[in-house]
Amino acid sequence: MNRRLFIVANPSTGTKKLENILRELMDFCVARDLEFEIFLTAESQNAWKTVEKHLDESYTDLVVIGGDGTINEAVNGLKHNIPVSIIPNGTGNDFVKNIDIGKDLEEHIQVIRSGKVKTVDLGVCNGRKFVNGVGVGFDGQIVADMMNKNSLLRGPAKYYYFVLRILATYRSRSFRFTQDKHLQQKDLILMTIANGTTFGGSFKLTPEAEINDSILDVCEIGKISGLKRFMNISRLQDGTHDRLKEVTFSRCKHLQIDENPELQAHIDGEYFGHPPFEIGILPNSLKIRVKA
Repeated sequence: MNRRLFIVANPSTGTKKLENILRELMDFCVARDLEFEIFLTAESQNAWKTVEKHLDESYTDLVVIGGDGTINEAVNGLKHNIPVSIIPNGTGNDFVKNIDIGKDLEEHIQVIRSGKVKTVDLGVCNGRKFVNGVGVGFDGQIVADMMNKNSLLRGPAKYYYFVLRILATYRSRSFRFTQDKHLQQKDLILMTIANGTTFGGSFKLTPEAEINDSILDVCEIGKISGLKRFMNISRLQDGTHDRLKEVTFSRCKHLQIDENPELQAHIDGEYFGHPPFEIGILPNSLKIRVKA
């Protein structure tokens, strides 16, 4: 069967020049007589709408060029069981840290050409699928601030800047949630419900998470003083924050967070509003191309 690539690209994100990526990818396709079509997203036509509207059964592969938000949108628009290849071109590129697709564009294109297909899980929150995770509380507030306040910084540096802006002053909030039928109420700084390991470009909030184990990893961080937060921020980056008594790790199949307008949230790095949230796991739901 001849391969036909559906290429969706987000021109508004990334640190690389999209035109260079597309030029190399088109040269690759033409040299190998691969059929392809390129769709650029726009404010009124995001990757979700683009994939849902235009990707039909004639395509054998979906190629996503962009960051975690673009991957999230494309996966939510995907209605056919075809493999997805990723060329990371976002700010944090957190999801690809869970898979081996190489380190540069040449390797990414080789994965599209001959990579093996790996089946991975998806999470789902209020009906929306996610590849990496949902963050509620502190990291949700960071994404909300980044959306509403200007900064000259880009990429992980921008996220880190907003982390430092409110790290000392962000107060814990009340979480009332049911985890695998067990009702709990806690005061927390944040709760992350994850399929993947890393958030914000460098923070390994759920370092033991695996994207094909059919379960969600949960990280809770409780009340912790402002000074202690600064002293231990490096632990969040290297994934050793389990040594702090305020940190709890767990796993679950289902988690429900009750309504609380004080809590901000993100899904795969994109702002997602306030609870209530109904979160679950969709085992073996997505095919991804990785290095052979």
